[in-house]
Amino acid sequence: MKCIIGSTSKRKIEIAEKVLKELFDDEVVVEGFKASSGVSETPFDQETFDGAKNRAMQSREASPDAAYWLGVESGLVERYGHMYEEAWCVAIASSGEEYYGYSSGLKVPDIILNKMDELKLEHFHVMEMLEKEYALTDSDTWGNYSGGVLSREVSLEEAIRNAFVQIVAPEKSLYKK
Repeated sequence: MKCIIGSTSKRKIEIAEKVLKELFDDEVVVEGFKASSGVSETPFDQETFDGAKNRAMQSREASPDAAYWLGVESGLVERYGHMYEEAWCVAIASSGEEYYGYSSGLKVPDIILNKMDELKLEHFHVMEMLEKEYALTDSDTWGNYSGGVLSREVSLEEAIRNAFVQIVAPEKSLYKK
């Protein structure tokens, strides 16, 4: 089964392949396609979903012979007065049906939010500054937030799994009713 992910990120391709191999019994091949999110460098709220959908749609246009096309996008969202980073996945099946999933969110540390506000910079610029200032070697935001306790892979896996579980759910599931 061929799946196209709207990214050339080795990390995203490997994570998608891992999750899809867990969910499908078929032979799964995930290929990357350089798709544009069409949103900000650090998407905010609706932009995160839109970026994932844009990536999935571009992948479908570029490689129409796949079984599934997916877009994955990480971004920031404000909930209950706090800022979180989460990931979204949009999966399009060859039938044209669309499936959506998103991850849990990890609270963005106050040091980042304060610097964003103080310096009027976007999240990715502040992260670049802090990576240099604190000699952080990992460009993984969740890893940097948590000191390596969590990795962004957690959110990417969760978003992909939450979209594709709707496809592979057994007939007795409420997704099939």
